[in-house]
Amino acid sequence: MMSKKRKTRDKENQRKAKARYTNRANIFYKEEVAPLEKAYRRALLGEQYREAGEFFKKIREAKKRHRTILMRKEFVRIK
Repeated sequence: MMSKKRKTRDKENQRKAKARYTNRANIFYKEEVAPLEKAYRRALLGEQYREAGEFFKKIREAKKRHRTILMRKEFVRIK
């Protein structure tokens, strides 16, 4: 048995890739808050409690700013 022949259509031009967006707060978190949290965890593991306390204060301030940026719902194009 032979398979059916498929109809060939003229190929349509491909559309451009859809623009991708992300919340500006996500970028802020990745660049500001996450490194501070890593440093905080490293300080705790190294038993450097004074330094860890300073990082904790910085993290709290950064998270406050993150919350205000998050509420703005501002989107940024990526790629």
